[in-house]
Amino acid sequence: MPTVLTGNDILFYLGLGLGAGVLSATFGIGSGIVVVPMLTLFALMSQKEAQGIALAVMVPMSIMGALRYYWHPEIPMNLKIVAIMSVACIVGANIGASIAHSVSNRALQFGFSILLLIVSIRMFFTAWKSSGL
Repeated sequence: MPTVLTGNDILFYLGLGLGAGVLSATFGIGSGIVVVPMLTLFALMSQKEAQGIALAVMVPMSIMGALRYYWHPEIPMNLKIVAIMSVACIVGANIGASIAHSVSNRALQFGFSILLLIVSIRMFFTAWKSSGL
């Protein structure tokens, strides 16, 4: 990644951040589904660099999205579940980062694309089945 960002770079990252924030809060997705592919395909970053950036931007984005949901009177949020999962996520993130450091960018790209494919197919058929079509 270049150390100097051009005006076009800044506009790209602003747009990507805005889009990732909207999609994240609308669909409850992590920034990785949007940010990682965009950074690897259009900013030509390595998979590992894109994953690191996606994880870093996920923190403020998730906090804001979670607060907006928490403050909404019609959306219940069980903070005990949040606390339990947060502890497990911290442990899991340490394990995942160790795995990511020990495998190639190519292996991560294949794994990531397979994960997205499986999840998207499963969600498509679940939505299709529940719609009664």
